[in-house]
Amino acid sequence: MKKTILAIAIPALFTAGTTTAQELYNDGENAFSVGGRINLMLESANKDGERDLRSEDNSSRINLNFSRQLSHGFAARATLEYGMNTPNGDSDAPFYNRLGFIAFDHQDYGSVSYGKQWSTYSTVAAATDVFWVYGGSAMSLYDGESGETGTGRANDALQYNGSFHNINLSAQYQFADETEGRKDSYSAALSYDFDFGLNLAATYHQMNRTDAEKVAVNNDGDIKLAVFAASYNQGPIYAAVTYGEFKNNIEFTAADGVSDKANGHEGVFMYTLDMGLQLYTGWNYQEDKHSAAELKTGLVGAMYDWNDILLYTEYQDSSSKSVSGAVTDDNRLAAGVRYNF
Repeated sequence: MKKTILAIAIPALFTAGTTTAQELYNDGENAFSVGGRINLMLESANKDGERDLRSEDNSSRINLNFSRQLSHGFAARATLEYGMNTPNGDSDAPFYNRLGFIAFDHQDYGSVSYGKQWSTYSTVAAATDVFWVYGGSAMSLYDGESGETGTGRANDALQYNGSFHNINLSAQYQFADETEGRKDSYSAALSYDFDFGLNLAATYHQMNRTDAEKVAVNNDGDIKLAVFAASYNQGPIYAAVTYGEFKNNIEFTAADGVSDKANGHEGVFMYTLDMGLQLYTGWNYQEDKHSAAELKTGLVGAMYDWNDILLYTEYQDSSSKSVSGAVTDDNRLAAGVRYNF
């Protein structure tokens, strides 16, 4: 088996500063490792028309990874990952669940996994979600942040992934949960790796809403998302673009409600020097097809990999427009440190 489709779809995440889990036990049949990161940053942002400097957590986490060799070419693995709230402060609930799944892998046939896991949709849509602080706002990747829609870290998901002769396949089914407003959801993704570093990919995702959820969001349609991506990863260069069509899912402002139809695109260009310095820039753009509502974001940043201690700074300039045409501008500057373990 080659790398999984997720690793192929977002290689820029690993061009510098890979989070390497530390193996604590391996008897040749069973293995256990621990990994994660502490990621802290300072952010200067607009607040009520004034600049506000504050300390923030930037998605710190810890993960526990288990694996076991089975017979007939199979292996089993399990992952538990927990996010850490305000690791540099106090919290009544310092941990929250990010991932929890069991997988069965075969060297020839691929992998089947069940639980809370990164989605099939993300294997394509996340090709441009590689900035160190911001981004990922136009592909509807994190709508339903807790996992109910199945586009980011999907709850209650059964998934298959396999790679065969440069063709990568992924499929997912998400089971019903009335409390999350979901009858069910399903996804499929397909990508092809060219030998010179180019990857072309497409995915379709649909979440069928319960009747109560349709009333709650004032939209009687099911969520339907289609995304196309092209990425290039060769030597020090990573570049990617994504384009998506979204039905009954995007909410530009709370007052506007859920858009019947919207589209968006994202782009990123990264260059990593031999010394470990990475420079990058990109954009996110999303618009409603039947009104003036839109979101525009430009990003630029730099990251330095100091023996897997990442020092980074990033600037985001964004502008959003409501259905009525009211414009809100926002710009943010962040600087942080990420300790991978």
